[in-house]
Amino acid sequence: MTSKPTPLGLEEEHVALKDMVRDFVNQRVLPGAGQRDRNDIYPEELIPELAELGLFGITISEEFGGSDADYVSYGVIFEELGRGQASLASLVYTNTAGGYLIDKFGTQEQKERFLPGIVSGERMSAIAMTEPSTGSDLKDIKLTARREGDNYIVNGSKIFITHGRRANPVLLLAKTDPTIQPAHRGGISMLLIEHDTPGLSYGNDFEKLGHKGLELAELVFENAVVPAKNLLGDDEGKGFYQMMAALDRGRIYMAASSTGMAQACLDEALKYATQRETFGQPLSDRQAIQMKLADMATSIEASRLLYLNAAHKTVAEGRASGASAMAKIYATESAMKSIYDAMQILGGSGYIKEFPIERYFRDAALMPIGEGSNDILRFVLAKELVAGMN
Repeated sequence: MTSKPTPLGLEEEHVALKDMVRDFVNQRVLPGAGQRDRNDIYPEELIPELAELGLFGITISEEFGGSDADYVSYGVIFEELGRGQASLASLVYTNTAGGYLIDKFGTQEQKERFLPGIVSGERMSAIAMTEPSTGSDLKDIKLTARREGDNYIVNGSKIFITHGRRANPVLLLAKTDPTIQPAHRGGISMLLIEHDTPGLSYGNDFEKLGHKGLELAELVFENAVVPAKNLLGDDEGKGFYQMMAALDRGRIYMAASSTGMAQACLDEALKYATQRETFGQPLSDRQAIQMKLADMATSIEASRLLYLNAAHKTVAEGRASGASAMAKIYATESAMKSIYDAMQILGGSGYIKEFPIERYFRDAALMPIGEGSNDILRFVLAKELVAGMN
């Protein structure tokens, strides 16, 4: 389909997609977001609607029911979902990330077994990386998967797994050959873990500051028996590289969703500032308020351009580690400042649950941490910059 360019490097189909998701968010997500947040409710009723819109299939091939959308589409979708409710954006991202890994790296049998259910919303997927003693340093994972005949015997635990209880499958990062050092050069693989896996149990569900409505589970493996056919792909030792490919795209999601949260708070601040009067004048006439609004708008536009740049580079080059790291660092941190400034503009009203600012404030706190902490990303980005000088 040929279309003329529109602002920010979006094509007409990207704008139409953004408008479609925006309408869904306005009509179906925002009206119940506060109640779902306050009561920690999983958005069960929205799952079929998300599937009908095709949002679970955005990273999946058309052969299996997906749309195989480009990463510009991916970005604008998550900006709008983040504007509505961060936990819903996280739900969609978690499911699509698992689908992406299976579609890109899985065997034909694995794709046929899992992908149609992920696209339809009948299955939820999740990715299990983090362990009690290991976070950003994935090559240092302790969970092991030892090959015995036609099975792997898995021992260890994973924590902070979004959708951990509901997911079927969980894409599990495991050390399959501890003799290979450093492990990321071949000693790590990914396994597809199904609900009925013998030896799998669930530990704590962790209470969270924000992103309510999604469980954050602990998965415990005690001599768990996983069929060898559930190794993602044909060969062991590819897990680290598979995970890195997913994380690059996950950082676009984090940047886009953070941009949406900041935009929602700017909208609230503008509405409040034009309606609220102090000493006979609207707040929006006060120079101090105008400066905050201007700074918020500028940082939101910069965040949007950064995540779109990372998306365009991913489309053109297949991977855009540096660009996605930049977008994630800037967008997540500037969103926290913008949301804090919005809270200051609303004053006491920004702090109470009657207004949505405090929900965005809590949800935004996760964003610099997830998909690789910003401090780690700065380290990775600096190494990439230095390497480019040689």
